[in-house]
Amino acid sequence: MSTVKLQWSNLLKLTELEFRPDFPAQLVISDEVLQCISWLTGTTGFDRRLLRCTPQGALLVAKPWSLMHVAEIRGLYPQTGDPDLVDNFVENKGILLCTSTGLVRVGFQRKSGDAFEELYVPPGQYYWYPYSCYGVKAYVEPAESGTASYIGVTVFN
Repeated sequence: MSTVKLQWSNLLKLTELEFRPDFPAQLVISDEVLQCISWLTGTTGFDRRLLRCTPQGALLVAKPWSLMHVAEIRGLYPQTGDPDLVDNFVENKGILLCTSTGLVRVGFQRKSGDAFEELYVPPGQYYWYPYSCYGVKAYVEPAESGTASYIGVTVFN
C-alpha cells in the first residue's frame, strides 16, 4: 500500500470538517483513502463537500436550473373540464413548473405537432422537465371534479 503526500489546497478543504488547531500544511494518506475521498465528495470549484443522500438513497445536488437563465415566464390555469395550454416557447433547455393547491396532469410537447408526454404533479411542488420544450398542457385531476389550480411555468436556457 503506497502513500501520497498532499499539499492542502482549497479543493481539499472540506467545509463540514473542523480541524484543530488549523488545517494541516501537508496530509499523508494512503491510495485507498484518497480514492474514498474522491468517491464521497464533490468539488464546487473552490472547495470540496461531502455528498449527501435522501433517506431513499437519492443523491442531493443543486437545483438543475441554478446556472441557467430565465428566458420566459408563463402561467397556466386549468379548470374542471377545461385544460390550459401554453406553447411556442423561445429556444430552451428545460421547463420548471410550480403547482399551487391541486393535483394536476401535465403534458410536455418537445416539438410542434409531437405527442404530449404526460405525468402527474402533486400540489405545492416544483417539477423540472430537463429537455427542450415547445409547449405545456395542464389538466386538473380528477378531470370531472378537480379544483382549478394555477401553475407557474418558467422557461430556462
